[in-house]
Amino acid sequence: MVRLTFLGSCREIGRSGFHLQEHNESILIDYGVKLLENPVFPSRVPTDDLQGIALTHAHLDHSGGLPLLLTHDDVSLFCTPATRDLSTVLLDDMYELSKARLPFSGKDIARLERQCQPTAYEETIPLGRHFEITLFNAGHIPGSAMVSVRCDTKRILFTGDFNSIETQLNAGARKNLPKHDIVVTESTYAQRVNPKREEIEEEFIQSVTETLQRGGTVLIPAFAVGRSQEIMCIFEKYNLPGKYTVYVDGLARKVNEVVIKHPGYIASPQAFERAVERTRIVYDDRDRFTAMKKGGVIISPAGMLKGGPSHLYFRMLHDDPRNSIVLVSFQIPGTPGAELLAKRKVTVNNKLFDVAADVRFHHLSSHSDADGLMDVLEKIPGDPEFYCVHGEPDSCDALAEKLGNIGRRAHVPETNDAIEV
Repeated sequence: MVRLTFLGSCREIGRSGFHLQEHNESILIDYGVKLLENPVFPSRVPTDDLQGIALTHAHLDHSGGLPLLLTHDDVSLFCTPATRDLSTVLLDDMYELSKARLPFSGKDIARLERQCQPTAYEETIPLGRHFEITLFNAGHIPGSAMVSVRCDTKRILFTGDFNSIETQLNAGARKNLPKHDIVVTESTYAQRVNPKREEIEEEFIQSVTETLQRGGTVLIPAFAVGRSQEIMCIFEKYNLPGKYTVYVDGLARKVNEVVIKHPGYIASPQAFERAVERTRIVYDDRDRFTAMKKGGVIISPAGMLKGGPSHLYFRMLHDDPRNSIVLVSFQIPGTPGAELLAKRKVTVNNKLFDVAADVRFHHLSSHSDADGLMDVLEKIPGDPEFYCVHGEPDSCDALAEKLGNIGRRAHVPETNDAIEV
């Protein structure tokens, strides 16, 4: 009988990790980090019987602890090629910014690429004598996957982060999933219902064009992986680069290069290539001052104004009402982005700024909302038992309740809880 242990991501977002053990063999699904002042990782597990690690996608809350485990050459990582390359980019960036606060080295990160066995969607891979894994498209970011694990006669699905709808960047998650006995699902937006995607895009474009038409500059603080590329694709759809200059700065530049190398993991490679070709790359402070002087749209990490080049742009444009700061993702309480939305003031580099620029918020989520979660989960055949993770406590509880209301068995595990499947 297989034993499933929830190592992290229980009633929280961050440090995702799940351990499956059968007899003298085990596998891991994800091994992330929670980026606090002192980074927190999932509970440690022995690696001597580890047959492999399956990674759902590149975001650090799922991948950030992998270098701790890939310390032996015989431990292999299984994920899509896009996830492998994007994870390396994000881990390198985390290490560079960490100021030696991480319990691994750059050499450990380099093992990820060497020890990865690239795995395509729908490809089934045997791991040891007891396990086999299959990846299904999750629709979250380029290369993201749901991981289905078969252990003897049981089948367990780890959804990772998934988006049930198609966006300009990603095809939606696969919905006609096979029969499963257990489903470990994200719960991020189990209490939220989004407007139609097209409506959000149109309102977003309107905010941007209103600023540009009055001669202002638009700053879009955006996550480097996924959100920056989604914005570029939306701009391409509405032909914004044909009318105004669009700049891309920070880590998003390197991510764009990776995504272009993996066209099979985005909805329209042709549209994304056109978007990149019609975007101006910012390399240094000289380019940044030029961008501000000439005006246009600036896409720059970090997505919650926590750092990166967005701080420099913010200081240069915050005091002019012709300009705008357009936030495009959920702003975690306590971040500068959340402070800006709530107070129209923000603390950057320990200095409080009153903001005269227009502030807008358009939630271009890459997660399923409450309806999208249920649309995928309730269609999984086999009457599976659900375990709701990767969400704030209220969201995990809400999803479990929704599943219970349609007659499904659903639970909210605590960290280090273990079940027999």
